[in-house]
Amino acid sequence: MIHNIQTVSGYIEEIEKLINDKKQNYYFRGQDDAFSNTLPSVFRSRKLLDNEDNMFNDFLMTDPQLFEKCRTNFERMALMEHYHLPTRLLDVSSNPLIALFFAVKGGQGNGEVYIYKDQPNRDKLAKMLDERGWHELIAEYDFKSGLTNHNYFKKNAFSNEMQLESSLARQSMADKSAFFQTIKNFYQLDDNYISQQHRLWSNDYLNYFDDNTSNYFAEFKHDLHTLPFLRLFEEAKRDIPSFENKLNPLELIVPKIVTVKRMSRRMENQQGLFLFVPFIGDEYDQSVNINYSEVEHQAQSAIDILSLYNSEKPNEKEKYIIPAQYKRPILDELSKLGIDYSFIYPEDHAKKAEMIKEKYLGL
Repeated sequence: MIHNIQTVSGYIEEIEKLINDKKQNYYFRGQDDAFSNTLPSVFRSRKLLDNEDNMFNDFLMTDPQLFEKCRTNFERMALMEHYHLPTRLLDVSSNPLIALFFAVKGGQGNGEVYIYKDQPNRDKLAKMLDERGWHELIAEYDFKSGLTNHNYFKKNAFSNEMQLESSLARQSMADKSAFFQTIKNFYQLDDNYISQQHRLWSNDYLNYFDDNTSNYFAEFKHDLHTLPFLRLFEEAKRDIPSFENKLNPLELIVPKIVTVKRMSRRMENQQGLFLFVPFIGDEYDQSVNINYSEVEHQAQSAIDILSLYNSEKPNEKEKYIIPAQYKRPILDELSKLGIDYSFIYPEDHAKKAEMIKEKYLGL
């Protein structure tokens, strides 16, 4: 549902009506223009996505001291996003007013605010899996849904899962190709496993790697010892020496809200988190001829799993539109509440000087 916003108070009222489910957390993203999608910057060009590993590694080589305090590859990726290197991370905030600021701070057209959550929209998840041909796989996520000891969709920067996936961003195209061919084979195998044997991989996962009698996924277990997997595991172990040569493929296909330590005043003030967009395996599968628009579609479908949709119109996202003519008045209102450029960008002294100049030019 589209909500037209003209004032800060009106925005707060609309938000309070909407986020009344205390069983899940909500996250907000503001965009200062109307875009055709909500994809992160690395998906804006095939050249960028195909060179994700090179951009990551080049930035590390160019300015290694910048990353001295980072303990994991995810933290390195988050810092790269902070400095505007294209990544697969979407900036979100736990504070709806921060998102509103980003929606009105610039741009020529209408501003927009989107809402995400850390519990999946089951229909969108099932649709994504169906489109990929894995019709039974939804049962795996239904089994884990609501369990307090596991959440596929909410992680922290120090988790093994995020270390593995952010390390995957640093792997070569050739290694990604071999890796995702194996992972896709696993999904098809698991889909058949559920259909034919009425059992779930997630039931057996914790014991699977120690069970030498389990033959159904024997090929997958064998592939974990091939070079692309071993190189990935070694990369993960550089930061987490105790990392075991194990992975759960069900983690890899879904988006995640990821909490990260606040590495600067800017990140602290913005109350920032990240939405991690999963890898689109077909992009790296040389046996598949895929148009890049389909890669974008699959990435957007993954993001939409965590988007907030209207309860009465399940195909309509909840979206807040700030018409262009109300951007400046709302920006002034936010400034009176202490949310201005100096708060959002506390280390940007040039911006502070610009604000002081504009203050007196406006007298």
